[in-house]
Formats: sequence, structure tokens, C-alpha cells
Amino acid sequence: MTSLAIGSWRVTYRGRPAHAAAMPHRGINAADAMLIAQVAISAYRQQMLPGGVVHGVVTDGGEAPNVIPGLVAANYDCRAETAGDLAELQARIRACFEAGALATGAELAMEAVGNDYADLRQDLDMCAAYRDAAQGLGRVITDHPTGMRGGSTDMGNVSHLVPTIHPSIGYDCGDTIMHNPEFTRYGTSAAADRAVLDGGLAMAWTVIALAADTGQRARLLDRLASRPAPAR
Repeated sequence: MTSLAIGSWRVTYRGRPAHAAAMPHRGINAADAMLIAQVAISAYRQQMLPGGVVHGVVTDGGEAPNVIPGLVAANYDCRAETAGDLAELQARIRACFEAGALATGAELAMEAVGNDYADLRQDLDMCAAYRDAAQGLGRVITDHPTGMRGGSTDMGNVSHLVPTIHPSIGYDCGDTIMHNPEFTRYGTSAAADRAVLDGGLAMAWTVIALAADTGQRARLLDRLASRPAPAR
């Protein structure tokens, strides 16, 4: 299992507030600009490459129903299977936001939030060592379909420079899902504490196993020595 490349934006439209009944023609509706962008993004989803995901939330959408919104803002994420696919997706999504500005006359500002994360490249030999360690602790290994991806992480950037794994470890959380308030309750259980300890111990055993294997140690040190210089 790996993860998607991701880039995040803060998107702001600035229009001109006006009374929505008395003088709507004097206003520039920033909310309409955002609406047009959202419709354009939804229409484009059919043509997105596999793995392409766009999601966002409007954080500022106007103050009163009788005032045409002069400022509307949102946070948006774009995800893709590779950094190259992400750049292509972001170009198209940027055009969707520009369409909202063009259609309404609102002023558009798009600001990158944080750093982009690259897709995660798991080192298969390191994964095998971790698998053995986790099984030695009595953990049941779940095989995910090849190419299955979930979320995004800055470990993706690390994995493009040095051999990397980013394993997950689970515990019983019923039918709930992550980012759900009910999930928090399961995170305080003894099983959750055991999972954290087993995960740390399995990682330590993985390092020991790789260091003790002369072939793997040489391979990993060679990869480390030949890694590309990080971008500055």
C-alpha cells in the first residue's frame, strides 16, 4: 500500500458587496465565482487520471443573505498517483478557479499551503523484513491489492531520496472510520496501546534484521550514497 502525491491551496475570490435586493447589479458575487469553479471541477472529474482526487471546503462564504458576498475563500487539496500527474491535475484545477473569476469579474488569489508531498515508494525488501517482524509479534498481516493508495504523507518525499517504508498497524475499531469522532474512543483502548508498542518494536526489529544481512546492508548503503541531492 502506498500514498498519493498532494498539493494544497488557499483559494480566495474578492468581489464587490452590494444589497442583494436593492442593488444586485452593483455587486460582484464572489460566491458565484466559487460555485462556477466547483461545477467546473465536478465536470472535469470524468477526465481525471486514475488516482486523481480533488476535495475542498469553503471556509468563508458571506455574512448575510441580503448582501452579495464580496469575499469567499476555500481550502482545496489535489491528489494524484505521481508528482507528474499532480502537476497536470493542478494546472487543470487552477483553470477551473480562473473560470470562476472570468465569468463573474471577481479577483482570484491562489496561495500554496505548505509543501507538496510526493507519492510514496515503498522499498519491497524493507517491507518484507517488517512483515516478518510484525508476524513474529503475532500481528496478522493484511494484503492490500497491488497499487492500493491511501492518503498522503511527507514520507513520500523522503522515499524519493532514500529507501523507505511507511507501514500501518491496526486494531479493532468496530465499524468506524478515520476522521470520525467515534474513532477517537477506540484510540484510547488497550488494543490501541498494544498496536503502538508492537509497531515500534517491529520497526526496531526490521532495522536489526537489515543491518545483520550483509547483502541488504550493502544495498541500502549503496542507495544512500547514490541518492539525488535534495532540491533547495
